[in-house]
Amino acid sequence: MLGIMMSSMIVSCSDDDKGGEKELSDTDNYNSNKGLESSNPDVMRLEVPKIRQGEGIYFRSHWAKSNNSSTTRVMNYCYEYDASCYHTRWVAFRFDDITKQSNTSRSDEWGEDLSLPSSVRLPYTSYSGSGYTRGHLCASQDRVFSTEANVQTFYMSNMSPQGYNFNSYYWAELEQLIRNWSKSDKFKTLYVSKGGTIKEGQRLGSFTTTNSKGQSATVIVPKYYFMAILAETPNNTYQSIGFIMDHKDYGNTYPQASIMKKHALSIDELEEQTGIDFFCNLPDKLENNVERGCNLDAWAWI
Repeated sequence: MLGIMMSSMIVSCSDDDKGGEKELSDTDNYNSNKGLESSNPDVMRLEVPKIRQGEGIYFRSHWAKSNNSSTTRVMNYCYEYDASCYHTRWVAFRFDDITKQSNTSRSDEWGEDLSLPSSVRLPYTSYSGSGYTRGHLCASQDRVFSTEANVQTFYMSNMSPQGYNFNSYYWAELEQLIRNWSKSDKFKTLYVSKGGTIKEGQRLGSFTTTNSKGQSATVIVPKYYFMAILAETPNNTYQSIGFIMDHKDYGNTYPQASIMKKHALSIDELEEQTGIDFFCNLPDKLENNVERGCNLDAWAWI
């Protein structure tokens, strides 16, 4: 792992009068997604990392019914998709009073994400013969507050090529641990961003398939998988923790939840390793404080 890169409580910025450094106020936010909200206001949600812009980069968000009988809709999850990799860079969502409910079961309704152009999206059969499973990024079990919400987790834009045992046991155990935290009275809301590494130097490999237009498509296989967690308490305080692990076969049994401690690190460290700016919509002063540390004793490991 790379070393910790601490965030400073002072940012450098121009000042017409002083031309020096300016101390952060409680509301300053120099690295937020502000300015992009006109195209999609969801970019300003706390769970959303810093959005990249450029050719082949797509930010999308999916909304769903708040429960099976309601007409009220809530943000289910959002993601940043990199068409050059045929892979999502990260997904982001939250567990709150609505989205942590259990009102339905796994749908298994695999399908294309029609919010993406056909030239960059994948059909649900695109992993066939690759040797990898269709691993959920936003887990099916994380989105059972309504049937519509669960169906949306089976879009191929929410899939990542994962080894069977990694997907079914080891990664699944970390996902279950986070779900357990979401149900704890200790937290009011959990903000989650997770994914697999797809940048150069952090790829396990790739495979060739066809996209939804029948054209050749090369899908990147991540070398590491990560999660960034921001927890808000009933007293409106925050704490955070990150995880990163090798994409490999850890065996075909569920590990003890406490094993996940060895993959834990601060958000600052996780940002350095992944190149992703998590929780950028927090005011900078709060973000710097929250992301600097990783207190394992502040979390339950059962």
